[in-house]
Amino acid sequence: MDVLIREINKSDSDMWLHMYRQLFPENTDDALIAEMERIFKSGKRSAYVAQVNDLPVGFAEYALRDYANGCHSQPVPFLEGVWIDADYRGKGIAKALVSFLEQKARMAGFKEFGSDVELSNYPSQLMHERLGFKQTEKVIFYRKILD
Repeated sequence: MDVLIREINKSDSDMWLHMYRQLFPENTDDALIAEMERIFKSGKRSAYVAQVNDLPVGFAEYALRDYANGCHSQPVPFLEGVWIDADYRGKGIAKALVSFLEQKARMAGFKEFGSDVELSNYPSQLMHERLGFKQTEKVIFYRKILD
């Protein structure tokens, strides 16, 4: 299966929003569109679509973070999110996207690549392990509202 990976641009907004809804169904379209706009405007974030026969079948977000838990270098390239259409899972699409982003990071001189997964997202944990990521730590974040 030939997979074409390219950067998402503003003309892809409707296509990306459709996929974004699948990854973050709890968010409103307004919130997703606002996040997409932040990514388009950012010099440190980007998104890439994977296409098979011109059909968008997944995407991944890439960021250059100032810091990432478990990583030793700063800044560090980071996989912010990845989503693959259910009909294309298990066919190497996520691997192609992540490999593309890893190569982007290598070409920029980086030696490590970070990511994170919610503790409850077991399928994503398995995907990360299959793609060669190594778990570095488990963290639970807390928040206290100040009156």
